[in-house]
Amino acid sequence: MSNCYRAGIDIGSTTVKFVVIDEQEDLVFSEYRRHQAHTQETLLHLLKEARETTGAVDMKVGITGSGSINIAKKMNIPFVQEVVAVATAIEHQAPGTDVAIELGGEDAKIIYFRGGLDQRMNGICAGGTGSFIDQMASLL
Repeated sequence: MSNCYRAGIDIGSTTVKFVVIDEQEDLVFSEYRRHQAHTQETLLHLLKEARETTGAVDMKVGITGSGSINIAKKMNIPFVQEVVAVATAIEHQAPGTDVAIELGGEDAKIIYFRGGLDQRMNGICAGGTGSFIDQMASLL
């Protein structure tokens, strides 16, 4: 197996996101799926689908998200805290960014890049976050 791809997994409160890029950073596989509280089963399905798409390749994998710490330990893959993962990706993909706001299923994060990296997360209120917006959209 001469190819070595990179894969990223994000297991959040409502969804599993899975992406694979090749050596040139071209997108090979990408999927965003609701897990309905079945995170492991959803991830297993996505891993199988990615394997069907990529074939037999080596992968360097990282995982993030509120539902992934135990899975990272079981699969022996690196866990990256989600705000750190977002900041790292933005610095790589859009290095001139001043501020980024990311809405998760149950929280919101704001990252300031100018004048040194400053990361903040909302407290216990989930109003205005992904799950709340999704539920209101369904009602409308």
